[in-house]
Amino acid sequence: MFGFESTVTSFPTPAPRAAEGRISGTSGRRAEAAPPVAVCPHRVARWAWGEGLRAGDTVALLVQDLGQAEAMRLGLARIGLRVACLAGRGGDALAEGLAGAALVIADTPLADAYAEVMGRLGTYPALWWNGPGADFASLDLALAELA
Repeated sequence: MFGFESTVTSFPTPAPRAAEGRISGTSGRRAEAAPPVAVCPHRVARWAWGEGLRAGDTVALLVQDLGQAEAMRLGLARIGLRVACLAGRGGDALAEGLAGAALVIADTPLADAYAEVMGRLGTYPALWWNGPGADFASLDLALAELA
């Protein structure tokens, strides 16, 4: 079909687009946004190693989605990190869980819960945001760069 002897004119061309950005010949509905890409434990491990985390360090997870939290936990445990899953905690229990962490991965909807304990911590761990709405330190973007 396509090999070394193929010419440029033999390759298929993309369907023409209408002025509104739709492919001509389709209905007027736009495609729904793609669901977020699944978190790969191997990418999480490579990212954490690149961030300077080493065996014995603690990472606190404030992630609501259990599938994402488990994938992150597996990737972090792969390089010997201790993982504290703190989703669902608040107040003093959350502050106690964050006390010894070297890094925190928090969902953007849980920003208020994280902000509540800011005054109770002696030292502030590095913070990476997970999910849409993160303006900086976005774990999604960092993992996408490793793809």
